[in-house]
Amino acid sequence: MAVNSQYTAALVGCGRIGYSLGLDAKREQPASHTMALLDNRRIRLVAGCDSDIGKLSVWHKAVPGAKSYQRSEDMYREVHPDIITVAVPEEFHKSEALAAIAARPKLVILEKPVALNSREAQDIKNASVEAGVPVMINHERRFAEDYKKAKACMAGIGCLQSIYAFLSSSLCLYDRKGESTGAFSLFHDGTHLVDAVMYFLGDPPSLGQSLLTGIYKDEKGSIRQLSAHWATDKCPDITVTMSGRARYFGFEIQLNGTEGRICIGNSYLKIYQRKDSPLYTGFFSLVSDKEAGKIEKTRYFSNMVQNAVDFLDGKAPLLSPIDTGIKDLLILEDIKSSLYR
Repeated sequence: MAVNSQYTAALVGCGRIGYSLGLDAKREQPASHTMALLDNRRIRLVAGCDSDIGKLSVWHKAVPGAKSYQRSEDMYREVHPDIITVAVPEEFHKSEALAAIAARPKLVILEKPVALNSREAQDIKNASVEAGVPVMINHERRFAEDYKKAKACMAGIGCLQSIYAFLSSSLCLYDRKGESTGAFSLFHDGTHLVDAVMYFLGDPPSLGQSLLTGIYKDEKGSIRQLSAHWATDKCPDITVTMSGRARYFGFEIQLNGTEGRICIGNSYLKIYQRKDSPLYTGFFSLVSDKEAGKIEKTRYFSNMVQNAVDFLDGKAPLLSPIDTGIKDLLILEDIKSSLYR
């Protein structure tokens, strides 16, 4: 396809991440697949699908020029898009991803996590390879300007001493009853935390087996808190702490080096570097570099869609391919299995 011509796209799943988060006035926009696709001048959104007729009707009013369907198989019989975005609940990731791949688009964009488990995720990858249809996973922080800047600044903080990553929410971390639907935070939100850690480490093949501490269960036996620890050649102290006991939502990663520190979380990026201490004569302290941490917009969703366009143009690789998403799932599955060792 000639550069500057348009790619067609179809959306499977017109719910929260598919559409309605794009109406949240507090979020940086675009904040949904629909809004991000519409925002890119190189893409024409031609169809949408959702089994919920109410959600589909609301979506169709917002995208009146597109066709709407309640079943993806009906959509694929009539529409042959270049890009298919799958934004359905985790329990339907495998079936809808396989259907999208079978429709032979040029690219499938799949919401995170890849699937309910690594076995299903591998089935999706195998189908992708066999059909020659690449799959990109929406681990949005890989595309965000603040995370890209943080990674670029890592060279300035010396050797990595430790990485501390934190996720706090009120959602249950893990309960065996949620296995069939993925209705627990360990995979649903934890995939973002683990993926960001892997991104900063340069995507190693594996972190190895985790050591768990701080496990907390509620009165029903559901896991509400844990910390997982690893040591690698790149960093001797990696800790991921997740809590489902908090009365707020928090997401933060600290990268501690021998020459500085980077702290990044929702809405902030702070970079500290070794300077002559303003507090102690003859010592060095970490001093905030306020200019280095300034980011006007993260463009997390816009950059994801633009990466899809650049990939189809042959100008860039996928920044979040399915392989990285599968590695994230394997790490999370190791944590899950360690809970009952």
